[in-house]
Amino acid sequence: MVTFGHCGGRPLLTRLEADVCRVLDELGLAHAHRPRHFEVQLAGEKVGAFSPDIVVRGRGREGKTVVFEAIESLRDPDIDKLEAFRRQYGQEFYVIMVAREDYLYKISPDCFDEDATPETIGALLGRMVD
Repeated sequence: MVTFGHCGGRPLLTRLEADVCRVLDELGLAHAHRPRHFEVQLAGEKVGAFSPDIVVRGRGREGKTVVFEAIESLRDPDIDKLEAFRRQYGQEFYVIMVAREDYLYKISPDCFDEDATPETIGALLGRMVD
């Protein structure tokens, strides 16, 4: 398995996840990578396991725990799981999707509360710290 470093003993699975992690570290925001799995109800009777890429500790948005999902491909199976996660756990978690701008237009807005591109993630996280 190719990894892009480690954080807290967990492998960073994509370059984008590593980039978000680096910015979180630079801003001093404590976070964890895939700390927990959630059972999500998919289409029909299917059930899946979803674990957010990054969970920010101690900082919230709208009274919810902030999670980041870094999407590097429109074929990422977590996109469907993310929509189910948000539908089921949206009262507890504020989902920020990080992806290329052209991908964000193709992903259902039901998958996230807020989006960012690799170029804008620093500004978004800077606002979280303020």
